[in-house]
Amino acid sequence: MRSPTPISDVDHKIDIIDHVNQDHPEELLAIARSHTPNKGIVSAKVEDIYLEGVHIDVAFKAEQPNQKVFVPFEIEGSLEDKILYLAYASIVKQGQDFSGTGKQFFEVIKKQNVTPNFIRLTVKSDMALPEYYPGYAYAFVLKGMKKQLVENNNKSEKKHWSKSVFDYIFIWLMKHLSKKNREKLLYKTNKNVRLYTLRKSWKSSDTAKFPDRGEIDIYTHGATQGSQWAEQLNVGDVFMSRSETEDKHPHLACGQALLIADETAYPALAGILENWKNQIPPVVILISAKKDEQNYFSEETLPQSAQVHRVVCSEQEQAKEVLSILATVEKIEVVWGALESSAAKRVRHYLRNERQVTGKNNHTKAYWNLKPKHVNSNE
Repeated sequence: MRSPTPISDVDHKIDIIDHVNQDHPEELLAIARSHTPNKGIVSAKVEDIYLEGVHIDVAFKAEQPNQKVFVPFEIEGSLEDKILYLAYASIVKQGQDFSGTGKQFFEVIKKQNVTPNFIRLTVKSDMALPEYYPGYAYAFVLKGMKKQLVENNNKSEKKHWSKSVFDYIFIWLMKHLSKKNREKLLYKTNKNVRLYTLRKSWKSSDTAKFPDRGEIDIYTHGATQGSQWAEQLNVGDVFMSRSETEDKHPHLACGQALLIADETAYPALAGILENWKNQIPPVVILISAKKDEQNYFSEETLPQSAQVHRVVCSEQEQAKEVLSILATVEKIEVVWGALESSAAKRVRHYLRNERQVTGKNNHTKAYWNLKPKHVNSNE
């Protein structure tokens, strides 16, 4: 068998490997289970990516040795698209729902502004909110409903046959459409969905069986869909999440930590700081386009002796400002950062190549794009 072809852009390949290993462990597990006959698989991670496919290291229960599996790609497209397609196809093949863990409904019981552009929604839910909440995000559908229209919304139901058919059709389309038309399909599927972080969760009373109250802080900026949706919500309105995900940051428990966030990541960072267990004070870089938004973090909310840099700059200047600060930081061992996409890429590569912060210790990710890719549905 001919050896697979290496990828020339090594930095981009490592970006994808780190991203998939850090943020998509369930998807990798699905691929492993679909392409490995052995049972008892407990975890899987990407070891390398080639033009033709991906090498996955599969770990098993008990004393079974790890197994290296090469899974060939099935579609044309970006590296991440190719890997996630393998995951989606594996999940559907195994009879699961690739679109997430299911619906959850939230009722707005209070609405307020905590800064000029941050709206705080206090919500209640009949389903449990996570007790471990820093960086826990929901994919909210951007529409509001009145409470009386929502019936039996939180009962778990067996996957309906029509949803199974839809999943198979979606996977077939993803495989056979051109790259351009696949992007259109993904855009249409997700155009009314936005990820927002659960800022806090708690029990409404001593008798409550689980956390049933929460706060969701939404940064509003201009005439974006998410901003308009949040501004139009009123007390008593009900909205829905399509799926949910938790950020991964156990690597911050020890070592000299660097934390970076612009406004879109403030709620996640605030949760991380409130639950700070590392004995070494972190270096914190807070970025905002307007000075008033920095009031989201008071001095009391920051770990004692933390080295805090408050940066007010345009979105285009994020990378430049952060890199100038990092040049003055003597030691960086573990990183959590979330900011604009191109800025995150520059900072991530600097940390990897200049400061040797790699793999699971370098969680520098994109939370949004300065120039989002618009797909013309009329084409």
